[in-house]
Amino acid sequence: MRHADREEKARAQSMAGIIYASAWIKHNYPHALLAGIMAHLPMGFFDSQTLIQDAKQNGIEVRGVDIQRSAVHAALEPHADRPKQRPAIRRGLTSVTGISEEIAERILTARGPVAFRSVADVARRTRLSAKLMEQLATAGAFDGLGVDRRTAHWSAGTYTGEIQDPLPGLEDLAPAPELPAMTAAEATAADLDASGTSSTAHPAQHLRAQLASYGAVPAREARDLADQTRVQVGGLAKYIQRPPTAKGVAFGALEDATGMINLVFSPPVWDRTREVVLGAPAILLDGHIERDRGSVNMIVHRARTLTGHPRTHQPGRFR
Repeated sequence: MRHADREEKARAQSMAGIIYASAWIKHNYPHALLAGIMAHLPMGFFDSQTLIQDAKQNGIEVRGVDIQRSAVHAALEPHADRPKQRPAIRRGLTSVTGISEEIAERILTARGPVAFRSVADVARRTRLSAKLMEQLATAGAFDGLGVDRRTAHWSAGTYTGEIQDPLPGLEDLAPAPELPAMTAAEATAADLDASGTSSTAHPAQHLRAQLASYGAVPAREARDLADQTRVQVGGLAKYIQRPPTAKGVAFGALEDATGMINLVFSPPVWDRTREVVLGAPAILLDGHIERDRGSVNMIVHRARTLTGHPRTHQPGRFR
């Protein structure tokens, strides 16, 4: 056997071993695999929102950032009342924009064995800046303290990070005024603003009624349609690629709360739709289904911007 052939065989065996091990872990311990990937982002092809949706579709609960419970990075969290059930995934403190590993470690050190009592207690013990306190409040990290996000955000902005020890009886500032609680869509938008991802709801979920009025179907239903069926789907355009060897054809995916469907743009269609696909936070696509040897794609004809959506953050949309 030639030396080059032996190298190719060794490389194939090495890759096969990695693929088999990954598949075995995903089949038997999907919660641990997803938590591990989320703890080491950015890595791989998929972003946090896609990973969270994959977890939910596999029956794995993903919990938001919690100042009382979150570790530095994403970690597994057992169900207190159902110890034998597959653990949930708790998002880490570093998933909040602006919270570095160093700052997250400072929060854990300040938390220690004694739980935080209030937003003021968090500010006093961590000495975080007002901006970081506001980021944590926006992400819902203070929900476990019995205060809603809007009130927590109002309170968080009053601390400077240089808080002196208070006089007895003056531990907290005056309470925040009575503020309306966030709607579900506002909470999702707050998640996206603070961390780029929402574990409470997929951004496209809040567009479902609007999409239904246009006759659009969920991505999961679109994947089951017959070959050549005309269809409309709406959601977030992700993972757009235009390889140099594809002769101008672009590929990508459309993601909503039910999953993803693969997209194909011919060169003329890409030229017409590129600005919308890459620039709009959420889009409505018109096209037809193409089924070929087990693969399912949507061949895109037209694209338009959807309005009234929660703000979305999509790092690495174009590759």
